[in-house]
Amino acid sequence: MDLVEAKLNSSLLRHPWELARFEIVCKLSGKVLNQLNENGGFLLDVGCGDTWFIEQLSQKYPKIQVVAVDILFTEEDLAYFKEKRAGSNISVFKTMDDAQQFLGDKKAGAVLLLDVIEHIEDDIEFMKWLGNFACVGDETQFVITVPAFEWLFSAHDVFLYHYRRYNNALLKGNLEKAGFIKQKIGYFFLSLYLARILVWCMEKTIGRKKDATGVVDWKGGALITGLIRGSLIIDFYTGQFFRLIGIKLPGLSNYILCKKSA
Repeated sequence: MDLVEAKLNSSLLRHPWELARFEIVCKLSGKVLNQLNENGGFLLDVGCGDTWFIEQLSQKYPKIQVVAVDILFTEEDLAYFKEKRAGSNISVFKTMDDAQQFLGDKKAGAVLLLDVIEHIEDDIEFMKWLGNFACVGDETQFVITVPAFEWLFSAHDVFLYHYRRYNNALLKGNLEKAGFIKQKIGYFFLSLYLARILVWCMEKTIGRKKDATGVVDWKGGALITGLIRGSLIIDFYTGQFFRLIGIKLPGLSNYILCKKSA
């Protein structure tokens, strides 16, 4: 959950989209995560939000050393999270410079940028900047997710301060310009893509809502949350099956796995 959302939600109910995305990211990056867990390696989560994702990750992969960074952390946030994570395998920082100082000469085995770069006005220069840190090596695996398809830009994007939405060509092209090479790319959440089309049509017809929110306003109970989460995971595996037989389906989220070019 983005910090802009988390600070509006005192109960921090997790949206099924978040729950499903966690499992999907683990599936997409399972090989590198398993290696890091076996070796006790470092993972860098840039733009980590309210740290829920990395808390789940540390439970699933307890030997990975997680370094979390978010420029929206206040001093109160840092103090709270550092106390909460004391003695754990999670370290939190406000800036990349602070994270780099903590890591020293150690390399991050993976970098997560989960729904982050759409918030950056110049995503190409940002990725160049990030790739130049000493903790990012030639073998560092980047796992990036972003919202898909610019024509679906809606009040939800405005609320979350998004500059753009992506597609495979734009995501791959911008990362290549920043000095990265694609390993795997695609979409997920076809069902949410179809639902967003309906929202887009409504906004075009009756106007864009000014009070749109993100995942912060989820009020579903455990049963409904579980059912939707399960359906989204099935949605993902359905897309992966069609991908294997040469049919590439669209989705509301875009992902890429990449490394720095040689």
